[in-house]
Amino acid sequence: MGKATSIRISRRSFLISSGVATVAIGSGVTAFALQAKNPFLGAPVNAFVALLPDGIVEIVCPGQNIGQGAPLALAMILADEMGASIDKVRILPAPRDAGRYGNPNFMGRMVTADSKTTAGYWPILRLAGAEGRKAMIATAAEKRRWDPSMCRTENHSVVHRPTGGRMSFAEVAALGLLAMPGADTADLKTEKEFSLIGTSPTAPDAMDIVMGRKMFGADYRDKDTLIAVLRRSQHLTGTLVDLDETPTRNIPGVVDVVTLNDQSAVAVVATDTWAAIKGAKALGITWSLPTNFDSASERNALRHARDEPGDRKINLRQHGLGQTDSDYSASFYVPTLTHVLPEPLNATAEPRNLGLGVQISGSTQSQDLDMRYGARTWKTAPFMVPCIGHPSGGAYGRRVLNDAVRDAVEITKIMDRPIQVIRPLLDEMQRGQVRPAAMQRISATLNANGGLSQWRHEIASDGTLATHLPSSLKGENSDEDNTATDGAYHSYSAENEEISWTRVASLPTPGFLRGVAAAYTVWAIETSVERMARAAGLDPLTWRLLSLKDKRLRNVIKRVGEMSGWGDPARKLGLGTTEFRGARVATVAEVIDDQPSTLWIAADVGQIVHRKQVLGQIEGGAIWGLSMALHEELEFENGAAQITGLADYPILTNDELPSIHIELINTAGVPPTGAGEIGIPTVIPALCNAMEVGTRRRFDALPLSI
Repeated sequence: MGKATSIRISRRSFLISSGVATVAIGSGVTAFALQAKNPFLGAPVNAFVALLPDGIVEIVCPGQNIGQGAPLALAMILADEMGASIDKVRILPAPRDAGRYGNPNFMGRMVTADSKTTAGYWPILRLAGAEGRKAMIATAAEKRRWDPSMCRTENHSVVHRPTGGRMSFAEVAALGLLAMPGADTADLKTEKEFSLIGTSPTAPDAMDIVMGRKMFGADYRDKDTLIAVLRRSQHLTGTLVDLDETPTRNIPGVVDVVTLNDQSAVAVVATDTWAAIKGAKALGITWSLPTNFDSASERNALRHARDEPGDRKINLRQHGLGQTDSDYSASFYVPTLTHVLPEPLNATAEPRNLGLGVQISGSTQSQDLDMRYGARTWKTAPFMVPCIGHPSGGAYGRRVLNDAVRDAVEITKIMDRPIQVIRPLLDEMQRGQVRPAAMQRISATLNANGGLSQWRHEIASDGTLATHLPSSLKGENSDEDNTATDGAYHSYSAENEEISWTRVASLPTPGFLRGVAAAYTVWAIETSVERMARAAGLDPLTWRLLSLKDKRLRNVIKRVGEMSGWGDPARKLGLGTTEFRGARVATVAEVIDDQPSTLWIAADVGQIVHRKQVLGQIEGGAIWGLSMALHEELEFENGAAQITGLADYPILTNDELPSIHIELINTAGVPPTGAGEIGIPTVIPALCNAMEVGTRRRFDALPLSI
């Protein structure tokens, strides 16, 4: 195997980057210099691993801790390659330094989202661990006069195979790392040599979470930091017309009242959260008149754009001549959804460097994007905006674009002191980012052999990247926004095919939400093919196997069929399957008395790193998929979300949960793929298909309603 020179992370390179490094601004590289912070207490081997004098291994986690288990999973990858014991590993959060810690699957940015964390850092962390292993072996071999080629590492020790002699990592640390050989792909372990990867060690913070000791972003607050809570108009376009601050300023603990520059919100700054919340409620505010925006008019606009897209239409996939008529056609509508964050959106801003810069901290999915908000609002260079990511109490995509940073920085600049913004859940649900509504149509025809002779999939929706990060839309289809088209690229063979997207700007601000567009595109696809197969007198599972070439996808379909006992005509079973984030997943749902009774899920996520965390991610996604399918909808009237509290937004409750059975298929030689979102897309069509079998009705809108 050739040397992986493009991602080598030698100690020399790390030490150089710990001194002076260039900083990216926009798409170019500036001449500004940045003193990159060394995150270690111990002696660095490279950018990701260091050794403490007592033999403890420090491992830098470049992914944010948002509850999906990234810190432990990423540490396991490096520790297994290094031969370290996971209970003797200390996990450190990475500083904002995209040059060292950026995810190659995110164009080198530090973003924890899109199910790309484990997959993106897998090759890098394996090389980092292999470098650590070689350094430990080289040092021990020199001291004991062993042949390095006859040594291995295991259980936090270097072992000399011929004699059984051992030197613990602590003993190696006492010598100092005398040799720092680099590593390349030829030095990596084989799958058979893994001892930690694929197991399920307990997370080091598990007991703190259970006992309530775990600190999240909203909990990190210095004693001189003030709290700000914003009051915004309930309707989407509201701006300040008149303000009476008197009742608020009379509340104990309130320090100041600040109006944002764009007149979109008024912030109450106080010594504690409750005073800030109480003060925000007490403000006497007159807002501008609302617009006439509502969900019904938005639905009509989406339908019109889909049917008459004009030059807005973007063809994503097109081959064959197509046909004007089709045997099957159906429209599918999904409403606007919100995130329901357990931990409030938060961000803290603190003036730095005599007011020339600002430090950002809080619950986040992207230090890089927090930096962008901070730099633009403070009007300073990115290297003047250090960012610290704290653990999140749930993220689900909402903390990728953490606009609370913008609010915190603006208020801090006005008051010239540290400010933490806390956004209450109701404010977020009324005015926060949403998964925008979408309208789809699928037209298709089966040929005489039962295969797809024609397939046309038309999508109309807004896009999150197109709204917030248009510069990221690059490549062959430079106008395509995958947040609106995820999941549409199905794996079925079709003689003539067209997949298209038409952007329709949404008044509620689009944002990332777990599953993104695949939560509705896969529903439309899988519901359609199941309807067509049944109408043609074909078994839907068998039809899929005949129409797919992807071996991994065929395997999960076969397995889920076996798990569920597919084929009993007396049972109400529905199937959904997809390839998503590199994983293959298939779900069978059974409905009894018009309610979901059981889910069976088979998934191939490539190499499994932490087994229980993968199972938990899939199960959590499946539950959310059920909630989307059965209940969730954020409605708008007179320019405002029709919600006055959490009770107004229906979500799945414990008494509605079906039994869930998940089986993982580990395909040899396939590196880790995405797992965090794959539970959502196939559950929705599986349930819909089962309900259609039971009721003999079509369901063309979510949430499903009998």
